[in-house]
Amino acid sequence: GEYFNKWAYVYCGIYGYGFIEAGRGVKDLFEQRGWTAIITDDLVDKTLGMLSIAIGFLTGIFGMWQASAHPEVFGGVGFDESPGAVGFAVGLLVGFLLSSVTLGVVGSAVDTVVVCFADAPAEFDANHPEQSAEMKAAWKSVYPVECSEL
Repeated sequence: GEYFNKWAYVYCGIYGYGFIEAGRGVKDLFEQRGWTAIITDDLVDKTLGMLSIAIGFLTGIFGMWQASAHPEVFGGVGFDESPGAVGFAVGLLVGFLLSSVTLGVVGSAVDTVVVCFADAPAEFDANHPEQSAEMKAAWKSVYPVECSEL
């Protein structure tokens, strides 16, 4: 079970390993770096999930407003009595699903940056020294023990 994780997808994409081999490789990488606490925090996914919920509520409110302003939209499908509630539900669902898909790409990009940074910090430093210094400083401020060797 410990080899089945979202980080293994990144390793599959970067190195072309099979999923089990990638899961083992990325698990070993994070253990060698002492970054198991970093990957279990998973703050980015939680933040993006909350953002998707907020976007869902905002589009739900917009859908409620539109359905209340134009009740004939849901009139023909049996929702004559509460078009605002139906508009909210449709807006919530559409906003949540579309933002989840879109923000999922952002989350995957962040996961890829984390794996690449863990796997090859010297290459990142050589090719992008300013961004590398900023990233190291930020990580050390949040995870001083885990990132002491950066």
